[in-house]
Amino acid sequence: MRKIFYIALLLFCTNSIVGQNKLTNAVYSLKNNELDKAKELIDAAAEDSAFLSKPATWYYRGFIYKDLFKRDEASDINSELREKSIEYFTKAYEMEKGSPFSKGCVNAIKYFAQTFYNQSATSFNPNDYPVAVSSFERYKELTKRINPEADFTEKDIQFNLAMGSTFNRIATIDSNNADVNMAKSIEYYRKVLSADSNNFSANYNLGIIYYNKGVEIVKKMDYGLDLDGLTKMQDELFEIFRTSLPYMKKAYDLDPRRRETLIGLEGIYFSMNDVEKSELFKKKIEELDGGGEPGSGDTQNK
Repeated sequence: MRKIFYIALLLFCTNSIVGQNKLTNAVYSLKNNELDKAKELIDAAAEDSAFLSKPATWYYRGFIYKDLFKRDEASDINSELREKSIEYFTKAYEMEKGSPFSKGCVNAIKYFAQTFYNQSATSFNPNDYPVAVSSFERYKELTKRINPEADFTEKDIQFNLAMGSTFNRIATIDSNNADVNMAKSIEYYRKVLSADSNNFSANYNLGIIYYNKGVEIVKKMDYGLDLDGLTKMQDELFEIFRTSLPYMKKAYDLDPRRRETLIGLEGIYFSMNDVEKSELFKKKIEELDGGGEPGSGDTQNK
């Protein structure tokens, strides 16, 4: 990026005399890392009718604000300096796409897009996930600004997996809204499968969500239910485990030696009264463990 800056600087200065105007002085202040002085000069130049139509004005204004962002607001998720810099680089880029500054503008916007992506990646938790969502959308918006044909399939998959996991965690913390948050988790995992039906994590996690839901119902079951109530409960459990089964089977097909998946299938088939298949997967667990016990209880998301 610095190499591009100095090339553009050289081209700019061939037609300028040092000290001749605000823009030239702003550039030299930037070169000497006098950022506050450079900002004062470039802001004045941007209000001067003599410089408003020059791509160089907005390019260097973007560059100065970028360096100020890196110095003062790199950790501020709502940085005004960053937004202003993006605005100025975009203006310079759109004014003259073939200018000597074009590549520098593209690289700067890519840089800012990456800051939003990184910001999103560090915000997948119950408290900050709205930041993850807004930052990821901003990342895609900036990327498309300079590359309209950009393919976000893999990034969308990673994002949806992370959001699915985040809402799963929220559901375990906020018991009063567990069903609502678990439904959101399921929605994100299904988005992954709509893009990649062979995604192990989405298949496994969907299988586990339904499996654990069934396990929780069993744990809380009132064994004093009358026959009608017990029959209704058994039908509900069967439907839950039946829903879990294709996801868990797919996860098994994708990774036959994943212990958690074997445990899930053993439990699902046992709960559906398919003892033969349950024993089959119990044996697979024992073989995997070298003869050890398969373990018990509900399973965790991966």
